[in-house]
Amino acid sequence: MSGDSTMAINFETRQRIIAQALQELDFARTYKQGKTKNWRTNEDLYYSRKLNTETARANVDLGQMSSFVHTLLSKIDNPLVFKFVKRKEAQLKRIKLLNALRTIDQDKDDWDIKDITGKKQALIYGRAIYSYTADSINGYKANLENVDVYDYLIDPSAGGIDIEKAFYMGRYGVVKTKTDLKKGVKDGIYLRTETTRLIEGSGNITEMNQEDVNKQNRTWDTNVWTQQKEIANPDKYKFWEWYTTFEGTRYYLLMTESGGTAIRVEPLKELFESNMFPFWTWAAFPDLTEFWTPSYCDYVREIFMAQAISINQMLDNAEQVNKPQKLVNVMAVPNLAELKYRRDGYIKVNKDIDLNRAVQQLTVPSINTPIEVYNILDGIQEKTSGVTAGAKGVSDEDKVGIYEGNQANAADRFGFLNKSYSFGYKRFAKLYEHGVREHLIKKVAVDILGPDGVEIVEVSRRDIFRKDDEFGTMVESSNAETALSETEKRTKIAFLNAQAMNPIQNPQKAYELQASIAGFEEDTIKQLLDTSDYGSAELMSEAERDIEALLDGEKIAPNQAANTAYKQRFVDYMKDNMEDITPDQFELLANYVLSLDEIIMQNTVRQANDILFKQQMEMITQGQQGMEQSQGAPGQQSPMVMDENKTEDIINTNGEVSPQL
Repeated sequence: MSGDSTMAINFETRQRIIAQALQELDFARTYKQGKTKNWRTNEDLYYSRKLNTETARANVDLGQMSSFVHTLLSKIDNPLVFKFVKRKEAQLKRIKLLNALRTIDQDKDDWDIKDITGKKQALIYGRAIYSYTADSINGYKANLENVDVYDYLIDPSAGGIDIEKAFYMGRYGVVKTKTDLKKGVKDGIYLRTETTRLIEGSGNITEMNQEDVNKQNRTWDTNVWTQQKEIANPDKYKFWEWYTTFEGTRYYLLMTESGGTAIRVEPLKELFESNMFPFWTWAAFPDLTEFWTPSYCDYVREIFMAQAISINQMLDNAEQVNKPQKLVNVMAVPNLAELKYRRDGYIKVNKDIDLNRAVQQLTVPSINTPIEVYNILDGIQEKTSGVTAGAKGVSDEDKVGIYEGNQANAADRFGFLNKSYSFGYKRFAKLYEHGVREHLIKKVAVDILGPDGVEIVEVSRRDIFRKDDEFGTMVESSNAETALSETEKRTKIAFLNAQAMNPIQNPQKAYELQASIAGFEEDTIKQLLDTSDYGSAELMSEAERDIEALLDGEKIAPNQAANTAYKQRFVDYMKDNMEDITPDQFELLANYVLSLDEIIMQNTVRQANDILFKQQMEMITQGQQGMEQSQGAPGQQSPMVMDENKTEDIINTNGEVSPQL
């Protein structure tokens, strides 16, 4: 993207935008700061770091937080999958191509692992945050990234549902090298004066702002950060990508926090035609007014800490029981070190001392209260989070009914989580759609399922999009919900099968219900029930597409797959919309329809030949079987072979294959 728009903004306006951005950054950081303390404690528990305790006291970490998080992940571990669905018939084939491209991008860009990372982020911090962009610098490319919660700031007034309501947001940690900066200046993307000033100085990669300090907690050895400073490349620079709204227009800034240097300032629409913020996010517990909402770990953190304390108290007690303190008469035992157990050791005592009174052992009672407390807390944790023993896979319940009950309970709990991230995925789908629309400037090979199996076709944005076209989206369910759904499916289908012979049951409606429960789409069900029109849905979609193209004034070649149904779709449209189409549009449609006659006749003859061939093969097969059975009985005739010249005899006057065959 050219930086002409950056250069077009005068210096005074640019400085006002930068000043506003720095104020927004500071305010958004303050808004989030109250959450970071809890995040760091969650990290301590997840990474099994020792709790602060008195010296010489037991300090065992139970690993509960990591187990808790991994259990939840296993319940929502289905890969990130959304697909586009048609909103009108003409979109059917285009939708197939777009979904095929999405499948390729998902694999190339490692969406599945990024999906898992985001879900883990949401469980620990309460939010999963992603950025999504596309580019065509070296050919079309999709770019999905996980965004660290510490690096992301947003307008507090946006609330927690729709980030498009925000006036500003941004992310920290975008790294550029001196080479990148020099090239950006050369290409007219970065401001020359400001960028040159940075290049002439040393890199800022070693600077530690608040975001860096917060992230230190994740590192086992904080000295790593000190060492990083020593070995850091002085040619690297860290930037904020900031998005703000100034005088009603959204802007993009690439800036350093220290010094408030911005090397790029331009309207967001110059980068993304959609003018959408390039982020999508979802919350574990979405809230209308709050963006930084609690996480699952927040609700169990105190419980896990208390359980760890209880267990460590038991360990301390066991140590005291096994190694009790002693009362010693120091006059009787001059060298107290000798009281420590030594194999074959001896203790010197003073004479004339009663040995029975020289040393007395203090009795420490064993206590069970901590384990009782632990179990009570465990029950509270299960009720609070929904992560029960059954959910963890350690339940001894082995009856099907009980197991399915656990599934239903899990589905209710985790289904809430699923609905939240499904909402986020829909925004991702919209960003993805815009990215393809803007950057698929060259054809890309995709795999699609055709009538002859998997086919490789080349697709461009012209093959997918039409002016003012909008697609629907659908997100797949989570594992827990799917498990419950499967149970419900089996119950419903069993009922329909049991009622199959019931005279009051409508067989067609029953079939439609079974197909719908099994997951077939409405259009597919219609095809299954329509015995007169096998496999024509895609061709009818092409008819709608071609009608749209002609109405837009495009000159298109006749569809080589055309049949009478395809032609009739045009005729019906012209009759139904006679008052709405212009004379020029009518002429284009009419001329196109007339150009189809020869193609339809050729396709009809080809179809008839196919039918004849199948009939001939069936007759040959039947004749062969008859010969084998009769062992060559006299008078047996050879199978009839039809003359290809008679093909026309089975084609009626409308160019259709005769139904008598």
